[in-house]
Parts: sequence; structure tokens; C-alpha cells
Amino acid sequence: MEDEKLLPVGEPVVEPSEPFPQVVITETTPPPETPKAPVPGVPSPQQQSWGVVISIVIIVLMITIGAFYAWGQRIAQNRALTEPATAQ
Repeated sequence: MEDEKLLPVGEPVVEPSEPFPQVVITETTPPPETPKAPVPGVPSPQQQSWGVVISIVIIVLMITIGAFYAWGQRIAQNRALTEPATAQ
């Protein structure tokens, strides 16, 4: 073997005692597919789609409620600014 550049200076080079076995790749047919049993704790695709729909509905409701809250605050602030001027 030539001078190894990856080993530190002074380290002995260890040669493998046996050569690596050669692997022969042959064409094989894939094993027959077994029916997949449902895994416990994993929702089915139909249940997952309902989960997505429910999540979207909750998010839209939260945005709507927040918008009405902010709108109500703005209306209350505008009324507070205009009412003292009309009361005088």
C-alpha cells in the first residue's frame, strides 16, 4: 500500500485478514404484497381528511371571532372619542 494520507504519522496500517466477499445481484421477483392491517393509533385517510376539515373550520372561526372583537374595540374607541364632543 502506498503512503496513506488519512492516517496520522506513525500509525500502523491494518490490512483486512480476509478479502471482502463479492455480492452477486440477481433479478428476483418482489414478494407478494400482504394486505396491510391497520396500525393501532394511526387514523385512516378518511379520518385524516375529517381532521383537516375540522382544523380549517376552527382556524376560520378563531380569525372571525378575532376580527369581530377588534372591530368592536374600534367602534367603542370611536364612540368614546365622539360622544364627549356631542355631550357638551
